[in-house]
Amino acid sequence: MEKIKTALEGFILGDWLGTPHRGKGKGTFKSLRMKYYLKGNKCSGNTSMLLCALDCHGNLETYRQNLKAWYHQKKYTGGSFEYDMDPLTQKAIMTNFRSISLDANSGSRGLAACCVLALSDMTQDEIKAFMKSTHNSRYTFPYARFFVEFVRCLQKQADKKQALDEAERICEIRINRQNTSNGNFIIDTVESVVNWFMAGESYTDCVFSAVNGGKASDIVGALTGFLAGMQYGINLKSRMDDFDAVRPYIDAFIGEQKCISPE
Repeated sequence: MEKIKTALEGFILGDWLGTPHRGKGKGTFKSLRMKYYLKGNKCSGNTSMLLCALDCHGNLETYRQNLKAWYHQKKYTGGSFEYDMDPLTQKAIMTNFRSISLDANSGSRGLAACCVLALSDMTQDEIKAFMKSTHNSRYTFPYARFFVEFVRCLQKQADKKQALDEAERICEIRINRQNTSNGNFIIDTVESVVNWFMAGESYTDCVFSAVNGGKASDIVGALTGFLAGMQYGINLKSRMDDFDAVRPYIDAFIGEQKCISPE
């Protein structure tokens, strides 16, 4: 269960580090030597969506109610967690999840919930229903499925290259190993995350490179931090001032997983 803990913490810290630099070009930081002491400012809506999923106890209706509480009551925000809801999620909530966008460029933020669901015993069809609540492009599901399978393969074997090969085989998807564009398009997001993760040898190596890529550095930093936290643990000296606010959500989720699969 320690890997689950460091994966979730790694997501939140990656979002915290990446959010101040989103929309910027590559090479945001001046010195690689500063990477152990990098500090963020606030987490984006990616962390809020992660918390919505952590707090739903695997129940789709509860997840949707949590999204509504985020939108209407600004739950899962405050302090280091800014109120930052993407337009597609807003539209889904305002139409009571009946009019989900088919925008081909949608889907990357929905991957935040996938991080939680990948750690559960949910089937791919069950996960698809969660994703479809807010993001419904034709590219969302194949790449969300790949990300989930990659996470699960990493849990089963220590060699990340073997885990990647296995996930590609299962999902019949080939990751472009040259893509580090850090784009918001879900394909660019997933491929960038995988490539930054595969290139690094520690949490800071992976996340610093991802954040330094600019553009969608919030979601790319978060997802890279999730994978790197699971694989390597977290070797980051700077921490969020109010990180304790999210610990109850992480601890409760881990407690639920222990009941399902006791160690």
